[in-house]
Amino acid sequence: MTKEEKKEIQEKYYKTEAGQAMKNRLIRLIITGTMGILFSIFLIYSNYTKDGNDIWQYILAGILLVASIIFIIGSINIRHKVLNKYAIKNSK
Repeated sequence: MTKEEKKEIQEKYYKTEAGQAMKNRLIRLIITGTMGILFSIFLIYSNYTKDGNDIWQYILAGILLVASIIFIIGSINIRHKVLNKYAIKNSK
């Protein structure tokens, strides 16, 4: 498929009711992941700048960072899978 065909299929899917609902959910996942990344960076920075470095805050920030990255990657994977299913179904 060319890029134009992919854009056209994506636009058609997002015009459907299911497409709009999925788009809203995926945007929420990306926003949640981004906020998690920013908060984990804040935790790392605040723990680094204060005198008593607490290892547990670094561990918590690391876990939050990994979970946030998984959220973002998962939303991208879900988008690709759903759009591929829609393209296959509507190409026939």
